[in-house]
Amino acid sequence: MTVVPSRRTLYASKICDLKLESDSDRYNTDLDLDFELLRVLRFDNLPLPRGFNLAPYIQPTLEEVHFKDWPPTTFLEGLNKDCPRLRGFSQMSLRSNGRPGLAEFFTANKTLRSVRLTLYPQDEDEVLAATVALSKIISLEDLTLYGEISLNTMERLQRSPFASVRKLRIHIGLPALPLLSTTFSAMTRLSLELLIDSDVHALDALVGLPLVFLQLHVATGVKLSPQELLVLRNAKDLQSLSISPKPFPQRERMPRWEISVDQFKQIFANLSKLDSLLIWYALDIPSPTSALRDLGQSCPMLENLRLYCPIDITVWWDIPKPLFPRLKFAWVSSVSDRNLLGEVNETTAQLMAEILDRHAPNLDRFVALDRYGFRPTDGDYDQLSRLTMRAHGRIKETGQTRHAREENRGVTIR
Repeated sequence: MTVVPSRRTLYASKICDLKLESDSDRYNTDLDLDFELLRVLRFDNLPLPRGFNLAPYIQPTLEEVHFKDWPPTTFLEGLNKDCPRLRGFSQMSLRSNGRPGLAEFFTANKTLRSVRLTLYPQDEDEVLAATVALSKIISLEDLTLYGEISLNTMERLQRSPFASVRKLRIHIGLPALPLLSTTFSAMTRLSLELLIDSDVHALDALVGLPLVFLQLHVATGVKLSPQELLVLRNAKDLQSLSISPKPFPQRERMPRWEISVDQFKQIFANLSKLDSLLIWYALDIPSPTSALRDLGQSCPMLENLRLYCPIDITVWWDIPKPLFPRLKFAWVSSVSDRNLLGEVNETTAQLMAEILDRHAPNLDRFVALDRYGFRPTDGDYDQLSRLTMRAHGRIKETGQTRHAREENRGVTIR
């Protein structure tokens, strides 16, 4: 809600959750407001107008602060001095090269439980100072670090490990992987972005980690063997898996990834909690239809699925129970098997719609392409999807679902 200046004094004492935007025309910086019930403060954009008074927002009731850029040092000092209930801190912007007072703020803090912090672009020494300071906050339980943490930083953190963090989200390179379990010995939930940039792999270090989210980035020219992913058989709490090339393809064809049906089946055999699977490779697999059937039987919780492989879902017609009972989003390229060869028409779409309704009763978005395109074009490549949506009735048009918005950003993150 936007409040006109004449009414701000009246509303200030009643506000619990407040978002500030950097628009000098909308603020009277001389107003002395009392936000005595303020619990959550969000800075939508900084820097704030010259002369803007931040003092009214430093309240003893404050529990969370969220920034898109970096706040003034005096404000950080005020948070530590006058906000004994402060539990959550997040800073998400990529624009600022400096973080004045960052390490000092964390060093002086004794109350934070949850921190989300963007560490890039940032000097490595400053990153190390900030992470060491964070490791000293004994109340910290939930930590998200955006930006790749270098091997050097991880090695130096061995002298100052995190003893209390239970929920961790972090992006590291493969050489740093073996150091995770000793640096964060108390973690019970791990969301991991892992860069694989050489042919010398060490994915065995994933064994024993409490993975709930795993995003593998494979550098151009590096080959990822499906055999190595068999370590995921032990990741029984894994909820989200994404495998993508780096740099990420935009308009060109997807790179190929060769995998056998047996390897595919073994990788997912024990991942019964998996709800999101995104593989940004054209799968070279002998029987993709069988592999997808096995996937549905092993991963009944799947809601979000993206695969680049040719399938013939008409063979599912005689399977008695739904293969994907919770599936909401499916992107499959390319649908080009014998039962769907020839011109796409209403009959084909009706058959697809009936099978989808039977085996994915909660589906709200479906994309089936007749080629390995990165995404639909303005041509006829997405005709089957559009006709199937029309025949199905409940599937929404492209762009109307949460998954559609995530796909437009090129990545799904939980």
